[in-house]
Order: sequence, then structure tokens, then C-alpha cells
Amino acid sequence: MAELNSENDQGCPEPARGMRLVSEGKHFQLFDDEVQGKVLVLLLTSPDRFLTISMERPRTKLGLRVIDFVLQAFASRRSKAPLVLDNRSLMRLAEYLYRSKSRSLESLREYAWSVKAFCDYAGKVPDQLIASCLTPEGLPDPMRVRSLGELLDEWLGEMDAMDLASGSIRVRQAHVESFFRVNGLEVKAPRRYSLRVKYHDRAPRPEEVQRIIEVADLREKVMVMMLATSGMRIGTLLKLKYGHVKADLEAGKIPVHIHVEAEITKGKYADYDTFINDEAVHYLKLYLDERKRGTEKIPVEEITDDSPLFVRTVMPLKSLSHHSAKGMLAKVLYKAGLREKARRHHELRVHSLRKFFRTQLESLGVPRDYCEYMMGHKISTYHDIQMKGIEFLRNVYTASDLRIQAKEKPSLADVLKELIRARGEDPSRYLKAEVGSAIDMITPEGESEAYARAIWEMLRRDIVSSLSAIPEERTSF
Repeated sequence: MAELNSENDQGCPEPARGMRLVSEGKHFQLFDDEVQGKVLVLLLTSPDRFLTISMERPRTKLGLRVIDFVLQAFASRRSKAPLVLDNRSLMRLAEYLYRSKSRSLESLREYAWSVKAFCDYAGKVPDQLIASCLTPEGLPDPMRVRSLGELLDEWLGEMDAMDLASGSIRVRQAHVESFFRVNGLEVKAPRRYSLRVKYHDRAPRPEEVQRIIEVADLREKVMVMMLATSGMRIGTLLKLKYGHVKADLEAGKIPVHIHVEAEITKGKYADYDTFINDEAVHYLKLYLDERKRGTEKIPVEEITDDSPLFVRTVMPLKSLSHHSAKGMLAKVLYKAGLREKARRHHELRVHSLRKFFRTQLESLGVPRDYCEYMMGHKISTYHDIQMKGIEFLRNVYTASDLRIQAKEKPSLADVLKELIRARGEDPSRYLKAEVGSAIDMITPEGESEAYARAIWEMLRRDIVSSLSAIPEERTSF
């Protein structure tokens, strides 16, 4: 069991002599005391307040790794970390997720939330709940285990009564049952909820994405554009650094390639490659330029390879959180008139932009496997597609011409101007010759006629010049 000392603001204490620093993050330090057989956690809860947590020293290095795993998972919700550290049953769950799953920090938070919610419903802390199902000899008591399964089913029924989606209920059920299983108890609810999606979302139409862009601020525009044209999850997008886009962005290469490492994906199963189009690149450059110049509230920022691609708009500057970003983009959907505040479930969500990417690419002729690869899905042809190389994938993406806003069709005058420029001439001089000082009074039809006459005159001169170069035949009679 952990020994939690109350918070104080008298400055961070000096660790006792002989204690070794095992790991540290922005908000915690973990020390190992081999002599006393303890580990000490210093957990910063505010800039000038900290919480000290003393725990029994794990017998293995793995135990220290699991403690570090917990501290990192709750770095943004530090008040929740003591709950896990103070319950051996939850630490066993953390070890299970660390050793047997993807080591996802978000997964640990989700599992812990589900277990805490059920424990609150049962009126016990996690260790007490496990102990309530054991005999004095430490063996599972079948009657108590069955009774706990019925209580679990009752809790799930309460969530169902609150109109929670069946898939979400099933996930919570799986979390709690896994918690019991890793603690040696086979607690099962009598019924299992279906994973069938009850509230479907859909891919937005291009005009709906345009409406979102119109009401969004600059940072939101970049996020929406990048999500819609790359197929990334928002969690992955927020973990990107400037180094992910630097090479192509600074070289002016379109579309910009983004290599996504497995460590920043949801399941951490495999890395993959995707791209963003010229529209997203346009807004991204504006956003980065704004950060480099600074604003009234935020000072000038020096952007390096390790700078987060998206930062908060308040000091201190740090990466935008997943929770804040989802809430921010949800408000943009409301402003665009694509969501109703009174409704709990919506057709369009932030995740719908990922569906937009897949739907649009497939409709533009990109094979499904390529779409799945660029969305980070591990498919049977994963290695075959990856081995084709970045430039091959870039050509596939470019050929699709994925766009949010339709390209304006060039006018006849624009086409004629390009023909004149291709011959090394300035189109404006022909226009000036045509209209004289009244250049701003010419109609679009008149402009096209002026360019057409200029091109015809160029062609006439070319023909005359080529004919004059042919020697006359001398015919004798």
C-alpha cells in the first residue's frame, strides 16, 4: 500500500541520501531507496505544491517500470494517480496493460475510469472489492463472485437506462471484467451487450467541411484541413512535431508527406505514411508564421523540430491536449450549424473527418488498401504497400486530387494569357495597346478578344517568317 502524505507548499523536499532517481517527467520524480526498501514519488500538483507518495519497493525492475507507466498515464490528471498507486489490484491491472497490451497511456486511463466508476457504485475501493470476494484463505468465494457479477450487471443496466450506446457499455464491461480477471476472479455479468454501433456517424460532404472552415479560427482551420486530407486520428495529429512536416514544407513539396511512428498511433501496432494537400499546407504555413511572429497574448516562438505542431493559446506554451482539441472542434461544428446542442449523439463528429478522407479517396479511384494504409490500419497488404516507397504513394495521393474546395475553372482570358506567357511575352502590353488609358473599363469579353487577336498576330508572323525562309524555286522554260 502507498503512504500518501498531504500536499504542502514548502518547496520540493530533498530525497534522502542513498535514494536513486529512477525516472522523471514534467510533473513527477520517482526515487528508489534500496536501503529502506521503499520508492518515493514526488508528484507536482501545481507550480508550488507537491504530493509525496511512499510505496513499498517492488521486487523487480518491471515493478518500477509499471509505476513510471502509471505516473506518465496520469500526467494531465495527477489527482487520479494516487488511486492507482494506492491499490494493488489496480497496479496489477496496470502491469497487465504494460506487459500484454499496447502500453497505451490512454488505455490505462480508460480502464482505471471504468473500474473507479463501478467501485463507486459498489461503495468500495478497488482492493476492498477484490477482498470482498475472497475467503479467509484467499480463495475466490463462488457465491460472492456470482453476487458481484449480478451487481456488475445492475451497474451496466443503469448505464443502459441513461441511453449510453451499447458499444460504450460493452467496453466498460470488458474493462471491469479484465480488472477482476487479472486479480484472479472470473466475475461475469449475466448478459453481454452488443458491440453493434447504435449511433452512427457519417462522412461529411465537401460543402459541409467548407462550412466548418468558414467559421473556424486559423488553428482550427489547420486541424480540420489536416484531419480531412490525411485521415489521421485527432490523437495522432496532436502528437505531431514540426519535424514531421519540416522537410517537405520547407522544400515547397506538395503534397507534404508525414511519416507517423507506431508510438504515436492509437494501438501502437505499426508506423505508416500519409499526406496533406495544398489547402492544408496553405493554412499550416499561415499558422506557423503567426506563431513565429507572436500575438498580443503569446510571445514570439522559436519553432524547432521538436516543437508541437499544435499548441495552446495561453502561457506556458505546450502541446494542445486531446480533451481540449475535441471540445474546441465540437464547438466549431455547432457554429457551422452541423450539430444540435440539445442532442446527445450526433451524425457529425470530429472522427467523421477521418471517414471523409476514406470516402473521398475511394470515390476518386484510390484502391481501398491504399486508403487503409494511409489511415494507419494494419492490413494484409501492409508490407506490400509500404515497400512501394514514399514517392509511389505520393503519386497515388496526388493523382486523386483530393480537395475540400473545388478548383475554380480557368476563364478563356486566363488560358489565352498563359499561351502568351508561354511565348515569353507580357499579356498586359497587348491589353494596354487595345484599350489605352481606359484599361479598367474593358469587359471580360473584350479582354479575351484582345488576347485572341494578339495570339493570332503572333501565329501570322510565325507563318510569314517560316515562308520567307523557304528559297524560291527557279523554274526554267
